[in-house]
Amino acid sequence: MKIILLITFASLFLGLWAIPSQSDIAEDEGRIVGGNATTIERFPYVAQLYHANVFFGGATIISPKWVLTAGHCTYGQNTSDVTLRVGATPFNQTRNEAIIVAEIHIHPRYNDTTVDYDISILRLQKDLVFGRRIHSVPLPPRNVVLSAGTAATVVGWGRLSYQGERPTQLQQVSVPIITNVECARRYANTTEVYVTDRVLCAGFQQGGRDACNGDSGGPLTVSGVLFGLVSNGIGCADGRYPGTYTNVSSLRSYISSITGL
Repeated sequence: MKIILLITFASLFLGLWAIPSQSDIAEDEGRIVGGNATTIERFPYVAQLYHANVFFGGATIISPKWVLTAGHCTYGQNTSDVTLRVGATPFNQTRNEAIIVAEIHIHPRYNDTTVDYDISILRLQKDLVFGRRIHSVPLPPRNVVLSAGTAATVVGWGRLSYQGERPTQLQQVSVPIITNVECARRYANTTEVYVTDRVLCAGFQQGGRDACNGDSGGPLTVSGVLFGLVSNGIGCADGRYPGTYTNVSSLRSYISSITGL
């Protein structure tokens, strides 16, 4: 498991979102795995998630009051143990005050074995003050199907390779969307990953770029809209096994029922 994102509606047709394809993803990006360093000003909606003051993964700001993360990142946790840090490019920048979580809403159908319905919604004790370094990301419409090859962006402070070092700076990487049919075929002979309608898959056939340990709960965006949360997979950047993400579009009804967004 990996404990390890504004579109015109004219582009939406019969449920397929037509976005730049895999050919539009630069081939020379230099870590995440296979990406490069970036800044919080470019991705002000990404946050760091902590358990008992120990870094655990990522989270994604969707309003001043609400933050999304992966369900497995808060499974079995009390609100008193979970905090966030926002607005910082460096990893574990202590001068950024800890944000207290008032409520944890893990999906009632979350399954810790299959990692299905892998989403948790956090209500913050105090509203965030938005600015250049702290802001929300737009949510997608419901039940959008992204076309294969659509270019997506993933950001986080996860390891730079499987069991490798953690970066000192926020990382970004571009990966192409893979259909769930193809993704399920790749994982058919495994028991670690289950590809359901609540799952979105992305990655290169040759591997080399992916989210990794410590990225979970962080955003996968397409043209600046949140379509996925880093969720699961086997290893990191292994071409045989795409990265899997919580499909935010398929869970919009649940998000709305909790947040009103």
